[in-house]
Amino acid sequence: MNGLLDGLKALGVARLAAMGLVAVTLFGLLIVLANHSPAEKMALLYADLDGREAAQMVDALDKQQIPYQLGANGTQILVPADRVSAARISLARDGLPSGGSIGYELLDRADSLTATQAQQRMAEQRALEGEIARTMRTIIGVKAARVHLVLPRREPFSLEQQDAQASVMVSTTKGVRLDQETIAAIVNLTAGAVRGLRAKNVSVVDSNGSVLARAGVAAPGTSGAAAPDDIRRATEARVSRAVEDMLERSLGPGRVRVEASVQMDFDRVQETQEKYDPDGQVVRSTQTSSDTSKTAEANPTTSVQNNLPNADAGATATGTQAAKQEETTNYEIGKTVRTVLRDQPQIKKISLAVMVDGIDEKGPDGLVKWQERPAADLAKIARLVQSAIGYDAARGDHVEVVTMRFTNPLELAVEAPKGLFGTSLDKSDMLRLGQTGLLVVAGLIALLVVVRPTVNRLIALGAPDGAVGIGLAGAGQTVAMGAASRLPGQTAMFADGHGGASLLAGPDNTDPDAMVTLAKIEGQMRASSLRRMTELVEQHPEQTLSIIRGWIQQEAH
Repeated sequence: MNGLLDGLKALGVARLAAMGLVAVTLFGLLIVLANHSPAEKMALLYADLDGREAAQMVDALDKQQIPYQLGANGTQILVPADRVSAARISLARDGLPSGGSIGYELLDRADSLTATQAQQRMAEQRALEGEIARTMRTIIGVKAARVHLVLPRREPFSLEQQDAQASVMVSTTKGVRLDQETIAAIVNLTAGAVRGLRAKNVSVVDSNGSVLARAGVAAPGTSGAAAPDDIRRATEARVSRAVEDMLERSLGPGRVRVEASVQMDFDRVQETQEKYDPDGQVVRSTQTSSDTSKTAEANPTTSVQNNLPNADAGATATGTQAAKQEETTNYEIGKTVRTVLRDQPQIKKISLAVMVDGIDEKGPDGLVKWQERPAADLAKIARLVQSAIGYDAARGDHVEVVTMRFTNPLELAVEAPKGLFGTSLDKSDMLRLGQTGLLVVAGLIALLVVVRPTVNRLIALGAPDGAVGIGLAGAGQTVAMGAASRLPGQTAMFADGHGGASLLAGPDNTDPDAMVTLAKIEGQMRASSLRRMTELVEQHPEQTLSIIRGWIQQEAH
């Protein structure tokens, strides 16, 4: 212990202060690195959250002691990758995420004993609104929904009752447009979930402020007359979707885009046609009449005899006879009367634009290159589309098919970030490697600046009696030579700073000009020079110790 204290005193105040400063610096560096060590790899738990729901989920994660990070201005929550499933199960147990709406669980938490009738009625309405909104979010393309109901309440002594009304606001996924069938589904879903609510009393708007379904106007797909623009848009959407579904089976999902423009005639027309067929005569009636007449006259002569009684007996009788027959036949000519009433919209013209993606082929270098589709393939697609839409050149239908390169935003969003400096390491990996390297460098500095000088001084000052400690500058080694073992012709032992030793042959069996290598010492020295130095130390031990002490004191100051 005294030797240790003497060694520390021999180092001097300046060296002790430097050693203390280095030790404090290293300790502080270790604390900083420990506090700023790279966190676990985080994975997305939920995204597109509103502020209130994000706060509820954060509170639940704090109770479960699950670390988390917030991103995208608080709309995303990230947790360690190995705890994503556990976190989702834990949040689901608490009814999260709820999509910002409260359902029938509101009735479970309500106190039915102390609640008034108005409070119970309002709780039922809020629960119904929340459940309808949750159901709407299950529709593909609907990201969020809010429902507001106006339920009828019969006033006392009133014979009239107002109709129920509903307002729905939907927020769609980026890049998704709701077609008329989906809008009609939302309207019918809302009307069917509320007693006494008719579809025409449901209005639907989107987050952009566009009116998708107006109250008082029946939406397409519901009972009632639809507006001409709604019918036209529904027809265009139906034609586009039918062509896309057909082509995607061959080209692949997301590799074709179709836009249709339909001109329609909404005029109400009633036509009456009469057609006669002269070849189709039919006897309707036949009338036959016969008439026969006969007349007889006497032809008396003028004489005296005519004045006598019974004078006519000898007269010659004369007369005429006539017969007549008539037949009338009535014929019916064939006639066709046709009345046509056109009250449904008629398609006047269809213009269709079809855009298809190209072909991805792998080149000789292994890279995937995009190429346009051949003209023959485009011609086949055009003929197929014409057959699908009922192409009619007489009414001016037009179909255009082109090939263009598609961009997929989803793939760009999930594309893995490239590593730094052309490697597969990300920023967290590089930071972790940098911290590890910094710790190694700090350890080496501590070893070279603090540990090695201290050990050298302690070994030099704590050498046993009869031995001489010589500090070799630049190598940190010590040569210990005992007086009893340093006689000419004997073997010399050189002890290093770690207690290791190397044996050198004495002058009796060593060439004076031979080069001797000392353990852990750079370079070589002649055996004769080493022998002369040994003899000099043995001949003048007191002077040697005095010189060594002077070196130590000089280094200490």
